[in-house]
Amino acid sequence: MILEFSIANTFSISEKQTISFEAVINDPETDARHYAECGGKKILKLACIYGANAAGKTKMLEALQFYISFLLSSFTELEPNEDIGVVPFKFDPHFQNRPSDFELIFYIKDTETAQYIRYDYNIQLTTEKVLYESLFYAPKGQKKRIFERSESNKIKWGSDITGAKKILEDMTRPNCSVISTGAQIQHPLLKLFYDSIYLGFRGMVQPSFSENLSDYIFTKVEKDSGFKNILTNLLSASDIGSINNIQIISRDVPGALMKQFPVEIQKEIEESNWKIKKLMLNHNYNNTDYSLPLSLESAGTKKLMELSLPLYHLIVFKSVVLIDELESSLHQELIELFLDLFLEISDHSQLLFTTHNQDLLDSGLLRDDEVWFCYKTPEGNSVYNSITDYKGIRKEASRKKLYNADKFGALPNVNINLLKELFYAEKNRKNTK
Repeated sequence: MILEFSIANTFSISEKQTISFEAVINDPETDARHYAECGGKKILKLACIYGANAAGKTKMLEALQFYISFLLSSFTELEPNEDIGVVPFKFDPHFQNRPSDFELIFYIKDTETAQYIRYDYNIQLTTEKVLYESLFYAPKGQKKRIFERSESNKIKWGSDITGAKKILEDMTRPNCSVISTGAQIQHPLLKLFYDSIYLGFRGMVQPSFSENLSDYIFTKVEKDSGFKNILTNLLSASDIGSINNIQIISRDVPGALMKQFPVEIQKEIEESNWKIKKLMLNHNYNNTDYSLPLSLESAGTKKLMELSLPLYHLIVFKSVVLIDELESSLHQELIELFLDLFLEISDHSQLLFTTHNQDLLDSGLLRDDEVWFCYKTPEGNSVYNSITDYKGIRKEASRKKLYNADKFGALPNVNINLLKELFYAEKNRKNTK
């Protein structure tokens, strides 16, 4: 589980910003559902970010996804001399010559002792190369080095670390992480850290329903009866069109379409017995079944299907999921259903999402230490604060009203009078012509 992560000089973030999952309030009414204990720390299962458009909510999620992807895949995804792809803060020349920085404090369960061990990972990089990278852990409570890597690509190892260290140092390129390299040669300790992040991090769900996600749902429904059953019942329980079944209809590629492909592609399709697949949802009205393809379903149905995947991973496995604009195309009741199921049933999973939905602030589903607000400074930098960072907030006070009163500094600053003047002037100019 993630205790906290920090980002600096990346996208809209200039100075170091930290999102923490550590529980900092004691609330017996919600504790059991909202946090899990790891290594003596109470770690929250949930965090959300509010803020105006373009304040940096999504950029925090994208930054986390970028660094996790680099940590895991840079050795295999980047060519030897390829740019890393990190984007430093653009609105101040001072930051163009400084490294981008990522820190992650993460707890991993030891398979032998069943105890959770803390790992501290840090990486600093430019668009061309890694300047610094380190991994420390605390197997017996005391922080110990696993490795530290310098700008010259030299690696300093901890005194009790074994494995192919020289081979690993020779293989690690300037534009890839030690972790991704270590996974390739099956270094025991680095592979453990790699596997824990790889298996746990499920990536980022965007507001729009993507074709890639659609394909994944097809495969999941077709091969996993447990997921299909959960998805069908989730749609049915959510009162979406009395759906009682989900089917995958397969058919051969039509001859007219086959003729449009080159001969080599036609041969490959025939040899692989490739099929065209369509996902159909059965609706029951007046004891009669009606089948509709996914393409004709509502945006709300597609969104709920999309969210069924991360919900399934969060509940069945120990996962970390990022969701941008959780409320997109969903009714308030369904948003609360999703969060309630996650909090009630998940175990050692974590969800980080962005939202504009103010009703959630007073829904009873969010604790103060789970709610973060993002705003842009006059210099264009994104800043993130939790409700618990603000003093004098009474427990009984409506968080929604405080938010709308700009107590947390995350409301959009819209100059409506200026806009009216501009549009009136343009309207009068057109009328004059």
